[in-house]
Amino acid sequence: MNKQFNISDPVENDIATYLYEYHKGIDNAVSNSRLANKFQLGERRLRQIITKLIVVNLIPIGSRSTNHSGIFFISSESEFKIASDELLSRIKKLSKRHKALRMAYKNYKNTELNKQLQLI
Repeated sequence: MNKQFNISDPVENDIATYLYEYHKGIDNAVSNSRLANKFQLGERRLRQIITKLIVVNLIPIGSRSTNHSGIFFISSESEFKIASDELLSRIKKLSKRHKALRMAYKNYKNTELNKQLQLI
């Protein structure tokens, strides 16, 4: 591997370098499981590292869950848009789930209160 990002954690640096060298561009995306296996990590730990590489080290790493699914080093504006749209889609789904959970809890709370009042 030639490119070095000078990230203090050697595993994080190796992952960033590996993505840059071998998985640049969405057409070269690598699956989470394959990348985790390559670095002998669990997929959860890999996701944590990828998040840190993006948020702390500002490394442009994208992911996609449809065509050419996997993790890739962003190399163009169109790939940035694809990765960004993927995140926004996840945010919308989580927001919808949060709203439903809030409504479900309020409904449950009201039902429990009504049950308690009937016992009085």
